[in-house]
Amino acid sequence: MNGLTMDFKQWKAGKAIHKPLNNIADALEPGGIDRRNFRETVIGGVECRPDRVRPGDLFVCVDEYLVYNLWREGRSFIETARNAGAAALIAGEAVPGWDVPQIIVPRPRIALGEAARAFYDAPDDAVATVGITGTNGKTTTTRLLAHILRKTLGSCASMGTLGLELGGETLDPGEYTTPLSPVTYARLDRLRDLGVPYAGMEVSSHGLALDRVAGLNFAGGILTNFSRDHLDFHGSLEAYAAAKKRLLESLGTAAFAVINRDTERFDKFSDGLRARRITYGFGPGSDWSASEVDCGPKGSRFRATWRGAAYPVESLLVGRFQTYNILAALATAVEMGASPEAAARAVTDFAPAPGRMESYPLPNGAVAIIDFAHNPDGLRHLLENCRALLPGRMIAVFGCGGDRDKGKRPLMGRIASVRADLCWLTSDNPRTEDPAAIIEDIREGCLHPERLRVVPDRAAAIREAYAATASGDVLVIAGKGHETCQLVGDTKLPYSDREEVLRLRVGG
Repeated sequence: MNGLTMDFKQWKAGKAIHKPLNNIADALEPGGIDRRNFRETVIGGVECRPDRVRPGDLFVCVDEYLVYNLWREGRSFIETARNAGAAALIAGEAVPGWDVPQIIVPRPRIALGEAARAFYDAPDDAVATVGITGTNGKTTTTRLLAHILRKTLGSCASMGTLGLELGGETLDPGEYTTPLSPVTYARLDRLRDLGVPYAGMEVSSHGLALDRVAGLNFAGGILTNFSRDHLDFHGSLEAYAAAKKRLLESLGTAAFAVINRDTERFDKFSDGLRARRITYGFGPGSDWSASEVDCGPKGSRFRATWRGAAYPVESLLVGRFQTYNILAALATAVEMGASPEAAARAVTDFAPAPGRMESYPLPNGAVAIIDFAHNPDGLRHLLENCRALLPGRMIAVFGCGGDRDKGKRPLMGRIASVRADLCWLTSDNPRTEDPAAIIEDIREGCLHPERLRVVPDRAAAIREAYAATASGDVLVIAGKGHETCQLVGDTKLPYSDREEVLRLRVGG
């Protein structure tokens, strides 16, 4: 267990890897490579973040979010990498005056992944990895898939927003949903060392657009769904969809693609793929389908049908939309070799992912639901499903993040004002924007102003909303889910929706 519980940084520092630079250079895409000052050199790591460069490392100069949510140009860190002792360089242009081997490539971000894969001896060939993308449901589906595979085929890890997890332990905390290439390959290398044969991996649209998984040998891929989000980054729905499809298009003929048949743009996502296609959904024509769905505040049950046979499924996951996530995980597990009967049984004791439709009974007989829903489609599905859980009223608390797609704010305001009986508008992660201005953007789309309350302090909003509930009501708290801080300006302030709800439960 020492190899499992060891801190990831300690493991990485303790595992001495030394690779000839020639081996790395030979693995890069052939077009346009120009080698400068080239001589045989042994490197001890591949890094693109200057703060992590150690003496003897290969530094790859890329423009990226090298610090969370902060775009940086790689060339601005050349001096830092040089002073840290980098032994070689990959970049889009030569750096004059630095007498280390330099490999000049047309696409440095692609080269970053290729170099990391070569350095770690292609661990993705040893760990069968499934990439999960989609607007909503990535975290739950990834963790559920890992749970099913652990119980049916052996050890399986999950990678994503919550970090690298294995057997209920966090081996490496999360920073990005889809990390930079060197981190992904280091994680897969560690899993190979531990003898872990399978991994599920969240693949974000940012990660796809920024080539963070380009060249990774996926055993399969899942598209959970598609709707509006991240237009501040992608610019249009078309560009966002194209980024999502890159995962499916990257799959080879030996791989499989599991696609939600009921999602928007299904035909465009499923056309032109080399991988074998498996579909799931409620509608006719799906390879995997669900019927007799029964949902309540403590979980759900339904019948999953595949190839004419039905399999009973019971789950602790709350909400009808979770049926899609379960079907996706079941279909994938069966494609990877699990029996459908065993896969369906394995779902039974899977607990909700932190901050994903987590249900908390409250002292007054109401129930609180905490969920990460932070886009229009996610909020709509959340409220639709929560409405069906209890006979009483539905009271919502939510806000929108600052420095993100402003166009979705009035859309979310309209959805909440129409579907909730009462709605507290509050702060999410305002970042560098004025919380009051964000709330005003949300209010512009609201159709029933009499249902609205505005309380920018999120903890106070939750307390006020709870005070308005009665037995049989559902209190929906959306947007932050598992997060344990609130981003205000450039500061991370300690804050948790879950802790606020727990205070309500003990009368705090």
